[in-house]
Amino acid sequence: MSAGVPVAAAAGSAAANAVANAAPVATVARSNAGLRLECPECGGRVFARASRHVIRHFYHQVRPADCELANESPEHHLLKLELAMAAREAGWRAELEVSGEGRDWRADVMVFDESGRPFMALEAQLSPMTQDEAQMRTDRYARDGVAVCWVAVQDRPWERFVPSLRVGIPSQRGDAWTVRHGLARYEWKPRTLKAKAKWVHISCPLGDAVKWVLEGRVHVHTAANGTVWWTARTYEDWALERARMEAEAEAVARAAEERRLKAAEQRRREAQLRALEQQRELSAELQRLAGFFERTGLNLPSGGTSPRWSAPGRGELSNGVSRAQLMATGCLSTHGPATEAANSGWPAWSAPISKRSERGRSG
Repeated sequence: MSAGVPVAAAAGSAAANAVANAAPVATVARSNAGLRLECPECGGRVFARASRHVIRHFYHQVRPADCELANESPEHHLLKLELAMAAREAGWRAELEVSGEGRDWRADVMVFDESGRPFMALEAQLSPMTQDEAQMRTDRYARDGVAVCWVAVQDRPWERFVPSLRVGIPSQRGDAWTVRHGLARYEWKPRTLKAKAKWVHISCPLGDAVKWVLEGRVHVHTAANGTVWWTARTYEDWALERARMEAEAEAVARAAEERRLKAAEQRRREAQLRALEQQRELSAELQRLAGFFERTGLNLPSGGTSPRWSAPGRGELSNGVSRAQLMATGCLSTHGPATEAANSGWPAWSAPISKRSERGRSG
């Protein structure tokens, strides 16, 4: 058992008063003779012990196999004591090994509010525990209206899903316990959308972290992925502001993309309408020329395509139609450029068409 753990002692003795007043273990150790101290868990006799090389603690005269307090490690004892001392230094009443009325939980350190009701459990969790077990034990406290903060010394899978702190064990006596993980701030400077933002876990003395937690200066924050940590409300407000700005920017970008797609669809439809209009114009032109093709014996182009001329032999046009045949229809002139064009093997329209073309070129 660690110093500060409640023990039963014979009333009326100086040693008993020293224990009740949380006197240094060395003082109690000097009073071992004539003082009977009992473990509150199993009732076995315990003694105070102080050593340069061993953590100061109470120990069982005979180590019982079924006493949880006797089977805890010295590090666990020391961490519980550190948590209780931190809560007391912050001005709170804190007791060790407090059980609930239903006996379904027992807190390593229980912090009480001003009315004397259990307020927050500080659990020194050094032994392995599954995520489901951590959640189940947290829910047990919650059913009785008690908050909880789990404290570990190693990276544990469950620490990301329940309120917790990870601390470093002091390397030397007198060094402070230091929080390494579980307390985070939101770094975002300047607070613009272009600036990068992220959550960063910070280090601080365990006493400061316990004080901030109990005073409500930090509270439990749950990230979008379910990860849990302690942070100040200001940092949470910044994170919410950043999320709002990102959502607004995403909405603007989405609206712009929708406008772009709508404009592209409009252009596609207009192109289709133009193609249909050109098709109708071409069909109308072919209908207008149907008589010409019928008189000349030329094949009417199919599929709505424009007539294409191949390079015929001299004296002929495409499809074996002679120049004489076209001249007979009045579609070829007998002199001028049209005749030259016909002699070259290419069709030329009648003189009025040629004159219009010449006027167009001279203009």
